[in-house]
Amino acid sequence: MGTTLAEFRRRVLIGFPRSDGEAVLAVEEGINAAVKALVSLNDFDEMLTLDSTSASTVTDQQRYHLTTDLLLTRPKDIYSIRCMDEGDSRKLIYVSPRELDTKIPYPEQFGTGRPKWYTVFGLYIELFRIPDAAYDLYIRYSQWPDVMTDDTDECVLTHVDESIIMLAKDVANSYLNGEYLNIASKAMEYVKMGVKEERTRPDQDLYAKPYCAGGSLPLGEWWTNPFAREDP
Repeated sequence: MGTTLAEFRRRVLIGFPRSDGEAVLAVEEGINAAVKALVSLNDFDEMLTLDSTSASTVTDQQRYHLTTDLLLTRPKDIYSIRCMDEGDSRKLIYVSPRELDTKIPYPEQFGTGRPKWYTVFGLYIELFRIPDAAYDLYIRYSQWPDVMTDDTDECVLTHVDESIIMLAKDVANSYLNGEYLNIASKAMEYVKMGVKEERTRPDQDLYAKPYCAGGSLPLGEWWTNPFAREDP
């Protein structure tokens, strides 16, 4: 369970120079701003999710809004999209908006079919080919945190309380003193330790096989592929 807004407020106000109504309001704003700043710099595990129930395509519709059409909750970054079909499910291939617009300026000319590529443009995704039926979409994405307003609201982040508290103090002081605070730069100082820990997970490290000049062609791989057959 995450720390509640009431508990964060109590801990931020410890040693704080003021505790009047304006200060409490600044502290609460600072807590939410701190959480959002940390999430903007790193996709914490708590913010990753897989939507396998809400998102689906509509026949002859190419563009989909992430929240109103696909019903994603506070989407931040799209990691992958799978088009689920009983006969031929596939992971869609990401292409940049520029590449799609350059190579396929008029997708309608190619007719409709099972989508193979997608691009993200702002709060929309576009599919090509244009869907010819209703397909379920399994979307892996990260979320923005929900704003905490009630005392019992819990923070979604569970292991960075101290970073949130110290950053919230800085933000609240800047509000009350009318001073400018580069919150992104300050947040980066607090998030570095958590990011470093995430980079030390052994099963998620990629290792390159060394290249050698055996035979007429150099042998090796840039990164090991878990689906490739290994030599006995």
